[in-house]
Amino acid sequence: MKIAHIINSNSYSGLENVVCNIIDNFKKEHKDFEMIYVTQDGPIVKILQDKNINYYVIEKMNKKSIRKFIEQWKPDILQAHDYTASVICALTAKKLPIINHLHNNAPWIKRLCPYSISYLYAGRKAKKILTVSNSIQEEYIFSNAIKDKIEVIGNPVSKNKILEKVEESDYQKKYDICCVGRLTEAKNPKMFLEVVSKVKKERKDIKAVWVGNGELYKEMISYRDKLELTGNVEFVGFQENPYTYMAKSKMFVLTSKWEGYGLVAFEALSLGLPCIVSKVGGLVNIVDDSCGKLCATEEEFTKQILKVLTDSDEYERLSKNASEKAEKLDNTQGYIKKMYDLYQEIGE
Repeated sequence: MKIAHIINSNSYSGLENVVCNIIDNFKKEHKDFEMIYVTQDGPIVKILQDKNINYYVIEKMNKKSIRKFIEQWKPDILQAHDYTASVICALTAKKLPIINHLHNNAPWIKRLCPYSISYLYAGRKAKKILTVSNSIQEEYIFSNAIKDKIEVIGNPVSKNKILEKVEESDYQKKYDICCVGRLTEAKNPKMFLEVVSKVKKERKDIKAVWVGNGELYKEMISYRDKLELTGNVEFVGFQENPYTYMAKSKMFVLTSKWEGYGLVAFEALSLGLPCIVSKVGGLVNIVDDSCGKLCATEEEFTKQILKVLTDSDEYERLSKNASEKAEKLDNTQGYIKKMYDLYQEIGE
């Protein structure tokens, strides 16, 4: 069976990591499946080459490009991994079964607008709609029209796989705070800097690192300098192995405006990092008071960060529980079986 994973991005982040994990696990466990990663040209290509993942580069995410790919590769199933790819596939593939695999819940899904209306068409055309958290089903304005197709599947996560990627040469804590994510509106890096600025009033030597690129990179560098945090916050850009930075940090902080599953929080828990994160999306199913804190305001973030920094007993408790929570969430084997069963069902 030939499965094509269609992604409307040319970078590498949480969504792309999940797709790579699916393809990699099927290569190892189900050799009767052939999978391909369909993307636009960009930084993701080198990542796919390094991971030895079969890929196909399209010129643009449009009907012409997807139609050309289908004619050449002849897939049995299209798995579209975002809203745009889902709509384009629905408009292009008249007969092929389509799986919509949604990894986030953008704000527009809550209101009547061209995006929410066009996705309704894609949702109706899809054989199955996979989501990473309940929030997508609960918030989408037209969810009642497609609810019978929706299944919350989460993400494939493996604690041991993350631990294997940490460079063993240096576990010394260098940073108080770390964040891993693209510098986009969704991740709310401006609030992150404002929180660090508030923490600095109590802890002048606070050290934070942000791992990831994005369209707000230059703007956040300027804003950091404006807040006089040049010596406190490092922006290190995209890193193929962000776990090294995470392992050198005391805690993980994520100030997102919205999230899908929140995979990076699981990765932080796997490394024993207390997680202080926004109360949005799938993060509410990953983080609780045993291993961190769900926050809604700058004041809540600041208070909890200072508590973890100043109370060693609290830090040890959260760190120990973080590792144990990641162990409980580990689900790769079950996740891949669910995908296998779905492909078999749809591909019949």
